[in-house]
Amino acid sequence: MVDWLTYGHAVQSAKDKSEFGKGDIRGVIAPESANNACACGAMVPTLLFGVPGSGTAAVFLGGLLLLGLQPGVGMIETHLDLTYTIIWSLALANILGAALCLMLARPVASLTRVPFATLAPLITVLIMFAAFQATRSTGDLIALGAVGILGVLFKQANWSRPAFLIGFVLAPGAEGYFYQAVQFQGADAFMRPGVLIIGALILAALFIPLLRSLWIKRRQASSVGAASTDRTEPSTLGVIDVVLFACLLGTAIVAWLDVTDLTLIGGIMPRLAIAILAVSCLMEIARCLMHRPQWEHQAIGLQGLWLAGFFALVGAMQLLGFITAATLFCLVFLLAIARLKPWVAAVMALGVTVFLVGMAEFLTLTYPSGLIDPWLFG
Repeated sequence: MVDWLTYGHAVQSAKDKSEFGKGDIRGVIAPESANNACACGAMVPTLLFGVPGSGTAAVFLGGLLLLGLQPGVGMIETHLDLTYTIIWSLALANILGAALCLMLARPVASLTRVPFATLAPLITVLIMFAAFQATRSTGDLIALGAVGILGVLFKQANWSRPAFLIGFVLAPGAEGYFYQAVQFQGADAFMRPGVLIIGALILAALFIPLLRSLWIKRRQASSVGAASTDRTEPSTLGVIDVVLFACLLGTAIVAWLDVTDLTLIGGIMPRLAIAILAVSCLMEIARCLMHRPQWEHQAIGLQGLWLAGFFALVGAMQLLGFITAATLFCLVFLLAIARLKPWVAAVMALGVTVFLVGMAEFLTLTYPSGLIDPWLFG
């Protein structure tokens, strides 16, 4: 998530945003530097308090516990040499990693020349495999398809998909920590200096770029003349925008009715989220109407066929079995769409089969069996 946040901040704070997404190096420097800082910073609470600062730190914490080491102040006092070894290992890893990246930049860059049609079936199966790990039921795959539909609609309407992704991922943790803070310290938890400083920084990051852009536009308008304001590009509105606005407002209404029976403390976070959603939608609708938007033709087009194919694949997994359907999907896609040689497509499809079978044995997974998987793979 920190990658998307820093990339968005880099775009907001840049004077010239036209080159982002077209190779601007600032779009690479910002998320990568933040990623390195986040990885090292996550080790601070892990080593000092035994609280993992990230998913990777949680795995590292589990390894220390398996070795009989209890992270915290006690480990620093009794195993100071090991603590310094971990710290210096992180520092050296960053230096060696940077050197390896410089040496391998050209070979790694050559991977971008691989046609997307060759990678698409492999990526699709890998995503479905990862999504299946949530509750290990078909509902995970259906939820994945629903999120895919939202992603397509957001893309066609030019809505921010990273913003939705960040909110979707961070919402459960934010709600859990919010209730912990309220239960432990009440309203005083939000008046602590650290909370106020972080809140001020968030507001500054949100509003300073907006105010600066408004100031630049006003200065340009005053220098060129009032006639220049008439040449600004008008806003647009399409059927997908209307559908998304209606869905969001409908979700807010249904959610508000659903939380009416909650207690005051239990309903604080849901009501706050619903209020933010409703107010944001109404403000955006008002902004669009104030600029007299032009009606824009928005259509899903070919992407709708890909979504239909995805749900057809989910159905095939229920009928034939997860492994069989995934293997046949990769084979047919590589032959018909990527137009690879038959033996290359067969080898890649076989690799998918080996991967899924190996993961099933290693993680003790039970895929949707269907009619053929039990016969082929026991």
